[in-house]
Amino acid sequence: MNWYWILGWIPSTFAIIGNGFVVYLICTRRNLRTVPNCFILSLAVADLGVGACFFPAHFICHFLPSLCLRSVADDIAVFMIYSSTTGLCMMAFDRYLAIVKSLTYTTLMTRRRALYLVTSSWLVPLLAYFVPALCTSLNGCSINRKVTVVVWTTMFEFIPCVVLLLVTVKIITIARKHHQHFARIDSQLRYNQPSHKAQRTPNFSSARVIVTVVAIFLICYSLEVYSSICHFTELCKLTDDLSHVVFFLVVINSAGNPIAYALFKRDIQIELRRIVCKITLSAATTEASTPLTKV
Repeated sequence: MNWYWILGWIPSTFAIIGNGFVVYLICTRRNLRTVPNCFILSLAVADLGVGACFFPAHFICHFLPSLCLRSVADDIAVFMIYSSTTGLCMMAFDRYLAIVKSLTYTTLMTRRRALYLVTSSWLVPLLAYFVPALCTSLNGCSINRKVTVVVWTTMFEFIPCVVLLLVTVKIITIARKHHQHFARIDSQLRYNQPSHKAQRTPNFSSARVIVTVVAIFLICYSLEVYSSICHFTELCKLTDDLSHVVFFLVVINSAGNPIAYALFKRDIQIELRRIVCKITLSAATTEASTPLTKV
């Protein structure tokens, strides 16, 4: 399928550049080093790994098989994909606490607990998938592939999709109630004080971020779940075209997350505006200081 080998570089490039920039922002901006952004940083690193490892490995193994250890390359790529999935689950859990338990969130989600959750989002796919898969690929051990594939698919595809869908529906419901509540308060304040300015609903931007990221995930991974059903049952047929579309959507999922952060995450938006203003001001200063050339 020629379109896959040509178009696959587009979302991969976006995933590398976009997530790399998110990692750079959070690591270099002190005001972005918050507990919620710990989960975004972990997810961005995993998505960066998906962009850097998944399609490029497929491309090299397809066109330059002599330079590729196909099974090992697949193990690394799938590890990054599963780490992205578990990272998203941890991020959704954090936003669920922030919205549902908003009054006690800071005591429930300390920096240490956030670090434990982020670490577990990497350790679970590492121990449950990568170590046994790599050991098998290097002929160091033997596992029942049919059983383990079912376990891995259930752990990192079926269960996350169901859990994320339920959590997101709950977040949307609570966030809508909070928004309506604060809207009524603002309406009353404006009635009593016409000069009163409307206040933004707390955690509303975070709710939009997680809802958008989960929506992208579910849209892209719905076909992945369908392909897994085709693989394990005889209800449908798993074709090469379907596999390539699934691979393409997996990379698109990783490329779409930085766009969601830029559009809906308020603190990241502020930093992006500062960078743009700084670049614009620097360019204007350079242009103003350049002497005019006499004709």
